[in-house]
Amino acid sequence: MADYPLLVFCVSPTVVPLMALRDVLVTEGLPANFGVGIAGEAANEDLTDPRWEAAFLRWLEPELHEVALIERLVREVDEEADPLVSRHLNRIARLPDVAGRLIIADHLNRTRTITAVQLLPALLVDEGHDAWGALDTLLRFIAEAGDGIIYAEAEGYCDADGELILSDADELYPVNVQSLDDGR
Repeated sequence: MADYPLLVFCVSPTVVPLMALRDVLVTEGLPANFGVGIAGEAANEDLTDPRWEAAFLRWLEPELHEVALIERLVREVDEEADPLVSRHLNRIARLPDVAGRLIIADHLNRTRTITAVQLLPALLVDEGHDAWGALDTLLRFIAEAGDGIIYAEAEGYCDADGELILSDADELYPVNVQSLDDGR
């Protein structure tokens, strides 16, 4: 199973075509486009296809380079979708925020589609890359359109407005209060 540090879990079956995603980026003035093959931009039929499965987010400046692979997974269709939901249900079960866990667990159980983002080397080596803002815009747009929640690794789960619902920082950096009190 691939590693997805950014995910959108949507309960609505609404499919956001790549053209709509590209238009959001263009409206924001972001120099990006999509490709569905090894090279070149996606053709109009690819951009409007409601059954798209994967696309490269390509950054156009200063030269063309790929920054992320975005995949659309449908539960009960794509073999990675259900295990991904199960993995996140297990992940949140260890978190201390009971109310947040209930909200996220309910949402995960009702999830119908998942948009999964694999980060490519251009983003991994440049924390200040402008494409980070483009990804934020895309994830929020997808979450809004599909009644989704966004998962960002090392941060947690938030709504389409970016409001944190459940932090997973406790899981990554557990604090043992007893050992702090004992000076250990």
